[in-house]
Amino acid sequence: MQPELHDVVVVGAGPVGLAVGRLLGLQGHDVVILERWPEPYGLPRAVVFDDEIGRAFQSMGLSDEVKAISEPVHDSYEWRNAQGRTLVKIPWELDRPCGWGTSFFSQPELEQVLADAVTAMPNVRLRRGAEVVQIHETDDDVLVTYTSAVTKQRRIRARYVVGCDGANSFVRQRMGVSMVDRGFFFDWLVVDTKPHDEADWAPPGWDDVDPVPQNWQMCDPARPTTVVSGGPGRRRWEFMRLPGETRDSLNDPAKAWELLAAWGRTPENTDLERHAVYTFGARWADAWNKGRLILAGDAAHQMPPFAGQGMCSGMRDAANLSWKLDRVLSGRGCVHQDGVRAGSDPDDRRVV
Repeated sequence: MQPELHDVVVVGAGPVGLAVGRLLGLQGHDVVILERWPEPYGLPRAVVFDDEIGRAFQSMGLSDEVKAISEPVHDSYEWRNAQGRTLVKIPWELDRPCGWGTSFFSQPELEQVLADAVTAMPNVRLRRGAEVVQIHETDDDVLVTYTSAVTKQRRIRARYVVGCDGANSFVRQRMGVSMVDRGFFFDWLVVDTKPHDEADWAPPGWDDVDPVPQNWQMCDPARPTTVVSGGPGRRRWEFMRLPGETRDSLNDPAKAWELLAAWGRTPENTDLERHAVYTFGARWADAWNKGRLILAGDAAHQMPPFAGQGMCSGMRDAANLSWKLDRVLSGRGCVHQDGVRAGSDPDDRRVV
């Protein structure tokens, strides 16, 4: 029996993969999302989206749901030196003509909103615990093999496969494309907390400087530090690993509390939700589509998170890809080796 045929198989059910599924589903396409893990990851990761991504959520019909789990920014985003003097000030206020500004959230809550939206659609199926182990491309479609706890191996076909499967993307490996790397390798301890109060988020002793905004960077050579919201009821600190420190010594709850103590945070006034050491990088794949395989999100590019654009870049991929792939699937466009085209003429080489 021939494997079932779908318009698109999306590999990965993070925010980007779920967004691709939702947007293509709203345009009437038959989509299957395959996620290797049986349950969503329950701890914070991405924490911010901008006004452009707010409009993307609006185009998915999810404005109310997203606003209910996010916290809009009402002041600026600043970079200050060790003495508290402002070096850079970026307006992040909410009063934008489009009705969206910069907002903070907890990723598990956002993923739940997106997952609920796609599972409510009759033409989009989300299959968790489904790990893709083989991709075979033909002239007409792609044969995707995956394993699960229910069945050892299952095969489905799709006209296109979109890899939203993260920095270690299996789809990208199958495409055989190389990565362009800018050589940015720095380890940071990311600490997510639930404070019991709403304190001023400046270090103790900064009484003689202007009040700090809700979200800011402390550009102190002694220990560069990020201080931002983690969504409603949450705060995030990020501490750069210093020369002489090891990843293991930094990635320890006792070390997290030691660093938080300098900010007046203790187990008596704060819950420690998560701590993890990340290596921030700057790299991208030198091709984002090849034949019937396409990349989006971290599978295509990774960047340091200091402007909060990691997930946002992936969501822009989803918005950009979905309308172009819709035209291809409906016969009004075509795919070239170097990119999805909106025009229907295969000889049309214009970049859209």
